[in-house]
Amino acid sequence: MRTLGRLGIVSMTLALAASAATVSVRAIQVIYPPQATPATPVTKPAAPPSDYAFPSGLGMFFFYVKPDKTADFEAVVGKLSEVLNKSTDPQRKQQAASWRIFKSAETPKDELVYVFFFDPAVTGAEYDPVRVLGEGVPAEVQGLYDRLKDAVIRVERMGLTKIR
Repeated sequence: MRTLGRLGIVSMTLALAASAATVSVRAIQVIYPPQATPATPVTKPAAPPSDYAFPSGLGMFFFYVKPDKTADFEAVVGKLSEVLNKSTDPQRKQQAASWRIFKSAETPKDELVYVFFFDPAVTGAEYDPVRVLGEGVPAEVQGLYDRLKDAVIRVERMGLTKIR
């Protein structure tokens, strides 16, 4: 009889548990009915601004070059000018027309300063010299990059806004 009693209790417990589960599920469905969610459009996050673009329409790069590597730097700059001038890309042609390159007149012992001045800078265009070289002379770009990297101490970027 004990076994029957246990089976009876187990059966009742299971029946109650099943009944409670059914009730709680139904209660959840009644209290929290499934709601239709409006389709949310997927948007891509905005791309971060490029260090090689000038959205203000005016900008400069300052290249600080090792004095003993000026010939290498100027050779790379010469190739950059050649690539820009020979480009058939309309955007690169616009860049070539307003891309000015200057060298500091003073010659300090530890570095020379070269200024790339963009007036006007083509809005939306990339002014990365290595990218421009890669488009124009892809077979030579690694060697040119190595020479540039070896010659340059640091590069600074400055976006500008005209006030007068």
